[in-house]
Amino acid sequence: MADSTTIQKYKYILEEFQKRGVLDAYDEDMLDELSVGKKQLGRILKETCDAFDSIEEFKDGKKLAYKLITPIDIFIEAFNNSEEIGWLLQLAHEGDKSIFNDLEKYAKKSKELYMFKNTPFEDISDLESKQHFKRLKNIIEARDYAKIKFYYDDTVYDNLKCLKLVFMDNNWYVAFVDSDNHLRFGRISFIERVDFSLKSGHFQPSSVEKHHHFLEHSIQNSMTLYDKEKKTATLKATPKIAKYFKDDMKKFLLSQTFQKECEDGGIVFEITYTQELEILPLIQKWLPDLIILEPQELKNHYLEKLSQTVNNHN
Repeated sequence: MADSTTIQKYKYILEEFQKRGVLDAYDEDMLDELSVGKKQLGRILKETCDAFDSIEEFKDGKKLAYKLITPIDIFIEAFNNSEEIGWLLQLAHEGDKSIFNDLEKYAKKSKELYMFKNTPFEDISDLESKQHFKRLKNIIEARDYAKIKFYYDDTVYDNLKCLKLVFMDNNWYVAFVDSDNHLRFGRISFIERVDFSLKSGHFQPSSVEKHHHFLEHSIQNSMTLYDKEKKTATLKATPKIAKYFKDDMKKFLLSQTFQKECEDGGIVFEITYTQELEILPLIQKWLPDLIILEPQELKNHYLEKLSQTVNNHN
């Protein structure tokens, strides 16, 4: 697998092909950006041309140049062969989001290999969300203080320390520390406005060290609350779904811990949580085959929700 420096060089080359269509080894901007000589840049362009049928070599006077014929072919060929898929997805999104439509057609032809139900970029597909996304990226990289207003709230949140852009629960969120020093999540598609705060200077990494640790090691989903005492729920999966909750199966939540296999074939496991909404969606997903054994307060809350559901349907 290519090292990260080489990957970045080819990423840049592909981005430039997407933008300009025709490249050559005498381009001063590329020579400066890649910090290479003309011979090395020529070799990179030649190797890229050899790797992708969608790039054609031709003579431009006395020098060799390379022309991008069909951008979608670059993405498909790279998708088939690259071990570094993440940056290709980002490249495709930033260059032309319609590429995913073409890729979906391609996937239908090779459905035994690929399936694309959605992409992490759908939540920032509109222009406004994309602008918010880019501004937040700049704020996070610079450790600037931010000011954010959401559509659903009249409050303007100021002096925020934005930590990361997080994709979870099929949506993009910005993780930020508010003025009360609490870690919170804001869904990017719900943001009305992002501004730089009037507070000058940059916040220090040490001031958000514990928040980063919590983000990396304790977040289960967007409903996990910061600085809240954790509770433990004991659940039982009936024999019908027990195979999905065995000790060697992938966990549905970070804190999920196998306890035992019951005589009837069911599985008992535990999950820690900071509020009911953090784990109820999982229980509801497996309705009626996940049973709350304890605590009683969680069971009562769940039964109340079920009762309300039945009444609403009646």
